[in-house]
Amino acid sequence: MENRRSFLTRAALGVAAAGASSAPAASDQVVVGFIGTGSRATSSLIPQFKFNNGFRIAALCDVYKPNLEQAATLVGGNVDTYGDYRRVLDRKDIDVVVVATPDHWHVPMLMAACEAGKDVYLEKPVSNDIDMCLKGIAAARKYNRVVQVGLMQRSSAPFMEAYKVVQSGILGRVRHVVVVNPGGSAPAGGQGAAGRGGPGGGRTMMSAEPSAPPPGLDWEMFQGPAPRRPYSYMRQHSWRNYWEYGGGALSDWGVHLLDIAHWYLGVTEPSRTAAAVSGWFSRPQDDRTPDTTDVSWQYPNFVANYSSRSDVLGTYLWGDAGVLFVNRYGYTVRPVTANWRNTGGKPPFEEKKVALHDEPRNGEASFESDAGRHIVNFLACIKSRQRPVCDIEIGAFSTIPTLMAGLSIRNGGKTIAWNGHGAAPLA
Repeated sequence: MENRRSFLTRAALGVAAAGASSAPAASDQVVVGFIGTGSRATSSLIPQFKFNNGFRIAALCDVYKPNLEQAATLVGGNVDTYGDYRRVLDRKDIDVVVVATPDHWHVPMLMAACEAGKDVYLEKPVSNDIDMCLKGIAAARKYNRVVQVGLMQRSSAPFMEAYKVVQSGILGRVRHVVVVNPGGSAPAGGQGAAGRGGPGGGRTMMSAEPSAPPPGLDWEMFQGPAPRRPYSYMRQHSWRNYWEYGGGALSDWGVHLLDIAHWYLGVTEPSRTAAAVSGWFSRPQDDRTPDTTDVSWQYPNFVANYSSRSDVLGTYLWGDAGVLFVNRYGYTVRPVTANWRNTGGKPPFEEKKVALHDEPRNGEASFESDAGRHIVNFLACIKSRQRPVCDIEIGAFSTIPTLMAGLSIRNGGKTIAWNGHGAAPLA
């Protein structure tokens, strides 16, 4: 049976070969509209969709005019621009929308797109609200739409190889998962969520003081379904660190890291419980997400932890016989030290380290990058009407535990329990 990696590679090569010989007829291309043209769109998604000749970008939408202008220059040619996403959904010629907005807008736009008959590429996390995650699943199913969530590590070669290692059984029974996000803090001065800083990356000084919105920004539309707050530079450019618009690094990067454990261990629903301890140690406590966080999740067959400690970013799976560590640079699998004594000082298997091969970086337009493969899979599923490698349900169920943890933080560290159709603090 053909595995996921060989299928993706074969599909990518097929599309690439067709694109290399001649551009497809316009009638054969999937027409795309982008909603949200900030850094994620311009650094990776627009280049990837533009590179893939199966798609044609016809429309761009953003509430901030400078973002829109930058994206239009990147796309080039004849592309229409809008400040209201509903104008994109009104267009009958658009088949697909890419939603790359702040998290609080994800599901409202997804629901509207599904109702309008569009397939959707949805940036992660699915939402900053648990109930909205469930509504997103319901909308995709009701209107029979293909929705690919941008957890593209599921399409990455090293992660697929490490998946095979886990499935081989070499780790034994996996009882403990640890995910580490050393960038999971927001230091004084306003470093962006996930340690990526401001719009251009790195550390930037941002003001949290209310001020007038800059020219070209529709602050009312930016807020959309969120509670109304005065504008500040930080709310616009470091929105992930505000509960109204995101979930901090815990949901932004935590969903990537936890999703790997869900995938490898066959998890098909959110964690049973989540409990978090957190603090504001690098700056005074304010209305942003905490700068230091530790989370415990309970699943039916294992427990999992999230930590923002200073360590190497990645996901650990601890089994009875071995431990695997994986991130975007490769993976390591080694025997559990205690088991050496049971085999006369000889480990049950040799430690193995696999570095990232020649896979292009995330932002590089290529069929062999993780995002490139993810988009190729999306295109194949648009045509076949099959569910993609990271269907909306997969993405939502990997998002929800991080939102349960955020709910724990906002409830003084109380344990949050999943009841099958929602989550609430335990009495």
